[in-house]
Amino acid sequence: MNLLLDQIVIFLLAILLDLGVGDPPERMEKFYPIVWISRLMSFFDRRTKRGDARREKILGVVYAMLTISVFSVPCLIMLLLIHSELLYVLLGVLVFKMTFTIKGLERYGRKAMDAPNLKAKREAVEKIVSREVADLDGEHLDSATIESVAENTTDSVIAPFFYFSLFGIFGAMVYRVINTLDAVVGYKNRRYEHFGWFSAKTDDVMNYIPERIAAGLILLLSRSKPGDLRNRCYENKDVPLTIAAMSHALKVKLEKIGHYTVGERFDGASPEHIGEAIKIAKRSTILFAFVCVVVMGMVMFSHLLFPLSLFPFSY
Repeated sequence: MNLLLDQIVIFLLAILLDLGVGDPPERMEKFYPIVWISRLMSFFDRRTKRGDARREKILGVVYAMLTISVFSVPCLIMLLLIHSELLYVLLGVLVFKMTFTIKGLERYGRKAMDAPNLKAKREAVEKIVSREVADLDGEHLDSATIESVAENTTDSVIAPFFYFSLFGIFGAMVYRVINTLDAVVGYKNRRYEHFGWFSAKTDDVMNYIPERIAAGLILLLSRSKPGDLRNRCYENKDVPLTIAAMSHALKVKLEKIGHYTVGERFDGASPEHIGEAIKIAKRSTILFAFVCVVVMGMVMFSHLLFPLSLFPFSY
């Protein structure tokens, strides 16, 4: 039971740390351990010769599994070797905090929202999306920011919380590594079609449930009608669910040129919509965090009622 209580304490303290301190400043990000995930996979990427699809797929799996192991296995070792409860909690808070960001999601969104001119807005948006922004106008830059906030509600918050609740620090770190690998090599282009397929598919599987939770929360916490919670996210299969949900929640048209448009009957995106998207994302985070604590508390309470021997698979 002590371990279960420690998990709840780690969860809550890590959230408070994020809300109070946030991520390291941009000038310090290169020293942030999570950044090393993308650096390690980029190292493998540069040294992988292209031309043999089968070889690329095999190496994509091997390098992905190696990277996952390098960053997640130490979480298990920490659990097994650290006997001081206080030290375990302190290290657990720091490690878990690396797997999610609430304040960072808001920080980058507000930079785009408050940009004084189009050039500054492009520079801000370029840091949070993978698409080319040089030719985008203000409306499409605002749309890209809202889309990023919506998608990162899953990637940066809901999914890490979900896997922490199920598997502790180890689960959250495994998810963070996989999601980062997808961001590095999970593109559907010539270079990564084979090398990045494993990272992309694994990320899709890991996000399946969290994405649906996030989309539901976005709609639930907006002014959408109850009927919007049924199938409104599925009108266009090419649109990520959280983006479709955010479009309906804000009553705004979101468009990635050449890929998809959602909410065509609504007005185009504006800085005010970005602010509302951030509010909805934060409220979704708070509500889901509460749900996670309740679930972990129920598991802990069940251990008080029944012998631990009846729960051989609990963490």
